[in-house]
Amino acid sequence: MQRLAFSTIPCDGWSLDEIVTIAKQSGYHGLELREGETWCVNTQLTHDERRAVLERVKKADLRITDIGSGVCFTGSEDDAGQFEKFKKVVLLSHDLEAGGVRIFLGYFANRRDQQVPAIPYANLVEQLRQACDYAMSWDVQVWIETHNEFATGRTLRKLLDDVERPNCRVIYDVIHPLEEGEEPAETIALLGPQCVHVHIKDGVPYEDQMESNWRYTRVGAGQIPIASIVGLLEESGYTGYYSLEWERKWRKELQVPGMEPDVVFPHYATFMHDIFQSIMKRGTAR
Repeated sequence: MQRLAFSTIPCDGWSLDEIVTIAKQSGYHGLELREGETWCVNTQLTHDERRAVLERVKKADLRITDIGSGVCFTGSEDDAGQFEKFKKVVLLSHDLEAGGVRIFLGYFANRRDQQVPAIPYANLVEQLRQACDYAMSWDVQVWIETHNEFATGRTLRKLLDDVERPNCRVIYDVIHPLEEGEEPAETIALLGPQCVHVHIKDGVPYEDQMESNWRYTRVGAGQIPIASIVGLLEESGYTGYYSLEWERKWRKELQVPGMEPDVVFPHYATFMHDIFQSIMKRGTAR
């Protein structure tokens, strides 16, 4: 399986050498680099430091799938500051030859009864057009993650059509559409070829129905039909990476023994290899 990646979210404080080493030992081919001061890759890196990062990754026969930025657009006045951050991440993505820049849209509400501002949709569309146009000038793609008010294929389909930019793509985070009641087959069909990256994780709903997020579990221990999702994506012609997004940094349920990255990364690789072996056997049997 040549399309496994992991996000470096749980690798804050790690050196690039440590990240590359565990990726190679565990059988990965892609790295989704989280950008920020607590991670080994950020927009403050000098030109020489960026070149050293790229050379180290290439030497290990790995690919930087994307830069995982924390940029979030809402269509509000705050977008001006976010756009300045975004432009810096675009340059970083260009210099590291990454596939794209991950961004968020909307507000991070943890509960359905939590009040958040209404999103001025027309403003958000215009902001995304400007972001995509700027990124296009550096030959960089903009990858919107299925999250918040735009967690589903239904909401994103209209947005993508309205933004109407060829470099505007989507990261399909498999848990968030399900949290909103949208089944994977519908999400995948609606996103179509604009789905260029997939975040794999697992979880179960909380008993409190006002909780908008699910409780995360080890991959394979929750209610996400991962094998079915992978099968649907492969049938749809998806050719991107399957990236483990292990949010141990801010998910308390993952901050327990046995959930450390050096345990989880190899487990995920084995788990996904088994899924692909099963898919290949079914294809051979036809």
